[in-house]
Amino acid sequence: MVKAEAATQQYGTHPRQSLNITWNPSPAPRPVVILITGGYWYTHATWGTWEKQFADQGFQVFAMKYRLNFEAAWPAQRDDVASAVKWVRDNAERYDADPDNVLLLGSSAGGQMATDAATRGTNSLGLKGIVALSPVASPYRAWQDGNTSTNDKIRKLRDNSTLLARCYPDPADNSTANRDTGCWDTWRDMESKNAVTKGDAPMLMVHSDGDFVPPVHSTELEAAAKAAGVPASNVTTRIVTGSTAHGGSLLGTPGMFDTVVSWLKARTS
Repeated sequence: MVKAEAATQQYGTHPRQSLNITWNPSPAPRPVVILITGGYWYTHATWGTWEKQFADQGFQVFAMKYRLNFEAAWPAQRDDVASAVKWVRDNAERYDADPDNVLLLGSSAGGQMATDAATRGTNSLGLKGIVALSPVASPYRAWQDGNTSTNDKIRKLRDNSTLLARCYPDPADNSTANRDTGCWDTWRDMESKNAVTKGDAPMLMVHSDGDFVPPVHSTELEAAAKAAGVPASNVTTRIVTGSTAHGGSLLGTPGMFDTVVSWLKARTS
């Protein structure tokens, strides 16, 4: 096997708008997996060895960073995903990548960005599918949970959801101070389930039953997607029982990496 090569490129002008690329030279273009890291939208968590492991499975891997919530309010992070996808397609030939087979895999806050990409504008990014590990698919729910929990991680998620929106969720507040859209409109816009249509990209969402981002984030999104006409085979929530694994660590639970790889490969053409 040819040793995977590595490169780092900028997809935008902001220092954080970068892609860490792990790829294997190939005579035929390989499908693309864009990894979106978590970290409460406030920092960038590491993928550890997973970038290389996905590359070893036949994908050209682009691990993206993005503008954080203290630097730019929502929807800057959505815009960064779109910009990264465009950059990968525009430069696919350089990395023996197939621009027609682009998939996303997001973790935690990055999972929210992945589910947003799948549901926004009837799959306007033309994605073959997304996998979301512990996605914070409902920042509003995260805010509500943080108000009643003593768990530091849940409260931290509440605070960072608020920083992302630049305001507290209040249906009576639609001011545009500190953001491009009204406060309440911003909170509604951050909810993936509010944008579902039957043409959305396929989604596989994974949580552990002890996850501090509870599975209801994904089961609510799954129910909304099916109610909108998304085929049942195109939206699935998997729950790892007897575990507290969160985000990327879910890939280390028994059988999950193979499950994710198989799901991704089944969506490529």
